[in-house]
Amino acid sequence: MSKKAGNIPEETRATLLKAATEEFAEYGFEKSSLRRICTRAGVTTGALYASFRDKDDLFENVIKPVTDHIDSVMGEHYRRERESAGRDLLDPAGEEEDVNAVLSLLRYYYRNRQVCSVLFSHREHPAVAAFFDRLIGQIDAQGKAVAALIREGISAGAGEKSGDEEVSEFTADTIHWFSHLQVDMVFYLIGHETEEREAEMQARNMVRFMRGGFYALLHKGSLTDIVKER
Repeated sequence: MSKKAGNIPEETRATLLKAATEEFAEYGFEKSSLRRICTRAGVTTGALYASFRDKDDLFENVIKPVTDHIDSVMGEHYRRERESAGRDLLDPAGEEEDVNAVLSLLRYYYRNRQVCSVLFSHREHPAVAAFFDRLIGQIDAQGKAVAALIREGISAGAGEKSGDEEVSEFTADTIHWFSHLQVDMVFYLIGHETEEREAEMQARNMVRFMRGGFYALLHKGSLTDIVKER
């Protein structure tokens, strides 16, 4: 008989999610046992099925706080970028905005390692794969929007008429590649168990490196050329 979700106290649900987080972190999704999770939580399997449909539903609820946080940080960061003037994105403040977004993600990870590790170590799970596919799509869209803002700002600063022509070296495929680089940057820092302070320093270096390449390709020159024009 199927049971409706949400028929157990919130405290019991939280205990189950904590036990499931520990189980998934220790055994991985495939080898995890719902019976062991219930034993960890000190509840019956009936209590588990009163709130979660199955192991996949339980897993998705475990990782939801992490995916929600990533969505929130990136959504706010993207909003601020889109509200900026194109050439403002080239200023040191623009770089600091990028750095702060990455640091917010890193600091959340260092304070929530176990549940974050469940997400990052299950990239093949359909729910995780779907989340990162969606995230890459959002980064792609933002990359195109930012590229358009910067082109417009550069053209306006040079007294040129802004056009919609695509820079041959900077195609949709290039933007997609940069999107993957941004995600892989965070995975690299997390996957190498870097100390938090060292990770923050490396994050700043990586952001500066990627910004330089992004703007150089967009401008068909170097970031130094762009700065000189300003």
